[in-house]
Amino acid sequence: MSDVIEIEELFKAYGSLPVLQGLSLRVRAGEVYGLLGPNGAGKSTLIHLMMGFLRPNQGRLRLFGSTRLERMRARIGYIPERQRYHTRYNAREYLRFLGQFSGLTGAALHERVERELIAVGLRDAAERSLGTYSKGMLQRLGVAQALLCDPDLLLIDEPTSGLDPAGQREVIELLASVRERGHTVFLCTHYLQEVEVLCDRVGVLAGGRIAAEAHTRELREVASSVRISVSPLGAEVQAQIAALGPGVRCEERSVRLSPNSAALQAAVLQALLDARVAIIALEPLESPLERLYREAVHETLPSPGEAHGLPAALWDLPLPGEQSPPTPADGRRGEGDTLLNELLGRNDRDQDPGERTPGA
Repeated sequence: MSDVIEIEELFKAYGSLPVLQGLSLRVRAGEVYGLLGPNGAGKSTLIHLMMGFLRPNQGRLRLFGSTRLERMRARIGYIPERQRYHTRYNAREYLRFLGQFSGLTGAALHERVERELIAVGLRDAAERSLGTYSKGMLQRLGVAQALLCDPDLLLIDEPTSGLDPAGQREVIELLASVRERGHTVFLCTHYLQEVEVLCDRVGVLAGGRIAAEAHTRELREVASSVRISVSPLGAEVQAQIAALGPGVRCEERSVRLSPNSAALQAAVLQALLDARVAIIALEPLESPLERLYREAVHETLPSPGEAHGLPAALWDLPLPGEQSPPTPADGRRGEGDTLLNELLGRNDRDQDPGERTPGA
């Protein structure tokens, strides 16, 4: 299979603020690639570079073997993090309107719109004004519009951002069904669950480059730390279980294994069953993917004392899915601010003429 995305030594800065610093990665046809990273790491910047909205300062970026990215847009479906809709439309009108821009007309347009409405579960609500839609419904509509022209590549930026747990689950299940259609998918997120469920490979973006990369099948192993919830344990059973290894810690209603292994977990579970203890739940406390993320990020990024000039969002990194750090009180601009400035064409005013990026 050929590479759909080829990126080599890509650099991007907004004025004096470096974002991507020598990033390289490849995504093969039919692959679902997940890019993990904290807020401010440059995930949205990378997608905007692939869409041709921004130009890199240095490096090579090829889609479908071409550097003429604007010519590749017809083959790309894009789901941005924050979507905006004209709420006077209903879903069917909105998709028909967008389909016409892609050359779809008549029966072909009608058939494609109805197919995608069914695929995202919005056919029964297709006549409702978009102003009455929940955030989850609007996100599903975004998936429908991205699939409307049956693209070869899907670029997805934070698909469950701002959704409640039920909405997140709905969108993840929808994207899981989408991946069965064989599209190449590039997914940017900071939620581990999305990567675990959807992706073939995962990369961790930190320090402006891919700090770690792995096949997700290699990460689907026994968690390095687990808690087993059980019915009340007597003192004798606790002592018996604790004797199975130095990483076993027993309490009256739980057993914690850290560090864990497949052999240790099997031995503890068998001992509990032999003692006729009811096993209520087995909860991973840290998954292999979580460990990969933590190690990659914290080994790559400098400490706050060394991080002069970097966005504050990179100083105190949350685990994906945790609350992001607050906006710095000193007024320094983060990636979102500078990205908006460049997209609006205002960033050049903050640069010397020699620093300006052509076309940015």
